[in-house]
Amino acid sequence: MKKFKRFMQVVLCTVLMGSIFYFGIGKAFAEDQSITIKKGDTLYSISKKYNIPIDILKEYNQLTSNKIIAGKTLLIPDLEQIKPLYVAVAGSFSKKSNADKRVAFLKKKDIEVIVVKKVINGKNYYRVQAGAFASKSKAEKMITKLKKNGIKDAFFLTEKPLHINGITVGSSYNQLVQKLGKPTKTENEKNIRSLYFTIEGVGVSVTVNANDSIVQLQVYPEFLKTTSIPTEKSKILDTYGHPNEVKIVSCYESAECEQIIYVFNKSQLIVQIDRDGKTVQYLDLRKMK
Repeated sequence: MKKFKRFMQVVLCTVLMGSIFYFGIGKAFAEDQSITIKKGDTLYSISKKYNIPIDILKEYNQLTSNKIIAGKTLLIPDLEQIKPLYVAVAGSFSKKSNADKRVAFLKKKDIEVIVVKKVINGKNYYRVQAGAFASKSKAEKMITKLKKNGIKDAFFLTEKPLHINGITVGSSYNQLVQKLGKPTKTENEKNIRSLYFTIEGVGVSVTVNANDSIVQLQVYPEFLKTTSIPTEKSKILDTYGHPNEVKIVSCYESAECEQIIYVFNKSQLIVQIDRDGKTVQYLDLRKMK
């Protein structure tokens, strides 16, 4: 009922604005997910109108204060794409064998869990994960269930969907352009678009589906005009936290480069670091098959 009510509010608001809707996989989204700030508008009034918390509006639009200016554009995020999930954790171990033992124990209790690897300061840790929930109350119920079954060290944490500058798998192509700026040139090949922001090379390669919704996004920071994309390994770790995997791969001129890999909620983010060990070559966000 809550989701239906929110859907109808969005439809009504968009019809009044004269926007065009696309429909895909049972949900709708406005073609133009932004507004022009009017005189008298405040972040508070806009957050109430669109039912989006002020801190999310600020973060999504990279605002450092609550001040907004009439005539400027404000992006309106889709909360279904960017809201954090509550992850129930049934323990974390330095040895995978110990994590596997806990998994076997909980499965005997009819509790479905998986092992998720995290790389922290170069060491592997194995998290036993008992679900990721949109509702905090559901995560708390799972923690209670785990503790009743003897898992005293159970806890939950919040994790945001994987994104690049606020763009997630499922975001619209129009949102991408609004967030990163209008390219100087675009090349199209079937469902793949190459966006040029400078004359040096492709800044963004994006794969979209029939509804213009993003299924894969590759970003090359050195060819962008925006400075909002992390360009150093340290900034990547600050932004996304501990990765699920780190591996060494061959790159140009027989050099070795590092890949930092994140996996969460059916999405994968690969960040390749240059052979200098600190500079970001590219970020690759995709929907996992």
